Amino acid sequence: MGAALSGLITDERGGPVPAAAVTIKNVGTGVVREVTTNGDGLYSAPNLLPGSYDVTVTAKGFQTTVQKAVTLTVGATQALNIELKVGQLSQTVEVSATPPSVQTTSSTISATVDSTTVRELPLNGRDWTSLAALEPGVTSIPNQAGQDLARTKGTAALEIS
Repeated sequence: MGAALSGLITDERGGPVPAAAVTIKNVGTGVVREVTTNGDGLYSAPNLLPGSYDVTVTAKGFQTTVQKAVTLTVGATQALNIELKVGQLSQTVEVSATPPSVQTTSSTISATVDSTTVRELPLNGRDWTSLAALEPGVTSIPNQAGQDLARTKGTAALEIS
């Protein structure tokens, strides 16, 4: 399952920039996907491989803007809105801040525990429920014998809120 990147390209006053060229380059593989904004300044690039991307936006009469290190994970739909500044075609503005990892396009709560975390996380007895408790919205239930036999770790290890 791939990831998707979409967003809105605007000028300094918040107006849409139609026909802006959005170049999405996978840093790891070097594969480039090019899309163009529609009349409302919107763009969409579905079916991208998970990884880190550099996004470059160019439009006639605006400075070229580069957003580095946009990370996409499996199944993610990342929204990346970019504001272009008026300028000459030869100017380039490089944005080095990382975009927020808040998902504004979906209400789904999810996360991925990568293999490095699985290998390096100190788990007492390699208990898988300790890994599951790292995900958002998951609460661990302590093992307390005698309190409520139906809610021990063996039968109901996690509650998802």
